Amino acid sequence: RSVCATEPTKWSVLLPQVEFALNNAVHSSTGFTPFYVNGLRHPRTPLTLPPASNLGGGEANAEDPRGLKGLRTSVKRNLLSFIETGEAVRQRVRDAMAAAQDTQKEHSDRQGRKNTLVFKLGDQVLLNAKNLPTQAVSAVGSTKLRPRFVGPFTVIGVHGHAYTLDLPSSMATHPTFYVGLLKPYRPAGAAEPEEPTASQNTAERHSPSSERDLPREAGQAQEPA
Repeated sequence: RSVCATEPTKWSVLLPQVEFALNNAVHSSTGFTPFYVNGLRHPRTPLTLPPASNLGGGEANAEDPRGLKGLRTSVKRNLLSFIETGEAVRQRVRDAMAAAQDTQKEHSDRQGRKNTLVFKLGDQVLLNAKNLPTQAVSAVGSTKLRPRFVGPFTVIGVHGHAYTLDLPSSMATHPTFYVGLLKPYRPAGAAEPEEPTASQNTAERHSPSSERDLPREAGQAQEPA
């Protein structure tokens, strides 16, 4: 897209060159080009073709390394133009890809990881319920009234930035979660209050049901009836 935007009048002509350049570029994650991954070989391009053979010796190869000697002037001119255009487009694609990677890295470094907490075996944690089925975390059939965190659960496994929790079988979900979905559990008296969302405030103002009929945030103590 960035390459074609610079040539709005002939982007359709350059598109095959751009596609070829992307498929012939080494991917930073795999270390291979898509061409090589798909076909286990690299494509032959005018710049990588071997010099034209000459039975008379090597002098002709040194003077004409691209094997253009003997071609008509118009053919030679078109071929050289094709080679130069292709190389220019490939270089532009490489530059655009490098710039995009730098931008993504800068954005990632600036944002950073939101949760850098470290837990150990036996710790009590609360689990963010945003990715869990509603029926697994709340008896109320409404996503707006479901608790934001559920728990506490005990950490029973550590896998780098992921932790395995001792979940009840009724939740029927995989027990390993990224640290960004966890936060330390504190008893009700020491728990930091959660800021209610606008949807929760609206539901509380208009709901005629008793407050104890609604699911409570994890870590909050149930008031005696």
